[in-house]
Amino acid sequence: MPKNKVIGLQEAMSHIESGMSIAIGGFLSQGDPVTLIKALLKSDVKDLTVYSCTAGFRQRGIAELVVAGKIRKVVCSHIGTTPDVVKAYRAGEVEVELCPQGTLAERLRAGGAGLGGFLTPVGMGTKIAEGKETFELDGTPYIIEKAIKCDVALIRAHDGDTMGNLRYRGTGGNYNGVCAMCSDYVIAEVEYVCDPGDIPPNNVHTPSIFVDAVVRSAMSYNGIPLATDEVAISE
Repeated sequence: MPKNKVIGLQEAMSHIESGMSIAIGGFLSQGDPVTLIKALLKSDVKDLTVYSCTAGFRQRGIAELVVAGKIRKVVCSHIGTTPDVVKAYRAGEVEVELCPQGTLAERLRAGGAGLGGFLTPVGMGTKIAEGKETFELDGTPYIIEKAIKCDVALIRAHDGDTMGNLRYRGTGGNYNGVCAMCSDYVIAEVEYVCDPGDIPPNNVHTPSIFVDAVVRSAMSYNGIPLATDEVAISE
């Protein structure tokens, strides 16, 4: 029988410890694993290094973890839509490393593909290149960008089966797939849990081999509780 990876929220989050590196899916308010972020917010975990496309959106998402003092460093593409993160950075409360969106996505993918890194011309001649190795190929200079490997990934999918096969909806896919690829332990928050085979093979966006735990989402992208009999977050 296929392994049933659907577990409780607290059991899933027990795999996260202080000082870990965490890849978090989502872009602005699309595809954010809001239930998992809220659970992390309530935990005692701190001193985290977070890799994500953005730092949340306004006061929601990863920005909440920064305000709570749980993140030591965030590696993302921009923080302009999260004023609280900007304030924390200026106050020296959190370290921020900015990385171009495409470069960040490829660094995460490269980590999942077992690569050490890749060459890119993006950022040459700018602060992005400072302190990084460069390489010239056929007369063109490139930055050597290193792959990213994380301890844990927190991702969100529209639905997933009990084996951990996931399907995203629209732009909700964004960074979730590559975050799952590059991490040692992957927790997937899903709006709907289904049986193996209910998602057509061609519609599986992240195969079960990448997923370790499936948790039923308790909240919508905007933090609105979903209609469900399952209680995912204890008050």
